[in-house]
Amino acid sequence: MPPKTVLITGCSEGGIGDALCKEFFRQGLRVFATARNTAKMENLKALGIETIPLDVVDKASVSEAVEAVQVATGGGKGRWTTLSTTRGYSMPLLDANIDVARDMFDVNVFAVISAPWPFQGFYNASKAVVNLLTDQLRVELEPLHVKVILVVTGTVRTQFFQNLPETRLPPGSVYAPAHEEVGYMLSGKRSQSAAMDVHDYARKVAQNVLKLRPTVNQWIGGSVSAVWAVSTFLWHTAWLNPKGRYYIPASQTEQAGQS
Repeated sequence: MPPKTVLITGCSEGGIGDALCKEFFRQGLRVFATARNTAKMENLKALGIETIPLDVVDKASVSEAVEAVQVATGGGKGRWTTLSTTRGYSMPLLDANIDVARDMFDVNVFAVISAPWPFQGFYNASKAVVNLLTDQLRVELEPLHVKVILVVTGTVRTQFFQNLPETRLPPGSVYAPAHEEVGYMLSGKRSQSAAMDVHDYARKVAQNVLKLRPTVNQWIGGSVSAVWAVSTFLWHTAWLNPKGRYYIPASQTEQAGQS
């Protein structure tokens, strides 16, 4: 019997996709790792993992990747598992670069069809859409015997924040009076203190995916228990700072508004 096959997107070295490839490969699956830049997957290729170039928002690239996998697997018959990782963007909504945000939505939301932290508004919004789409896909694909799993990921120690397109407030930002506090959150240092080891994360995700009856909504990663509890049992404004000003003194806020 041929081994089970898994295709994983977003597999550049140092990320969650990279770790998932290694874990599924370790468990004996045939793994196809994909990324826009194959040079960033040389470490996986050295392990014997098959790598394919794939830009998930480029139709031609998607078609070419599908064809490559079908040829490699003799037509693509058999049991398949696909895991999609996502792109990040950490910036206050008022300071966000819309082009960067639109590009992230293309990858995180629309490419799916072909745990909240401050100042990641567009990223959190894209993930909220994916959560709802996943629930809908689960219903629509159930008659086809396709299982759809949503992995709600908390903080994980990866190169995520190092690879973000922007992490500094732009000139003239209304958050400038609190640039040190905001910059600290944008850098990921606050969330990384409780982050989960990426290899532990990959192992637990793989274990769940390979179960006969997997958990369809898997919460995993640093701080997910707290996020789940607050989101489930408390009110919608529970995430707000009691002072309501994101640590910006009133006098400085007024000065920023007048400048």
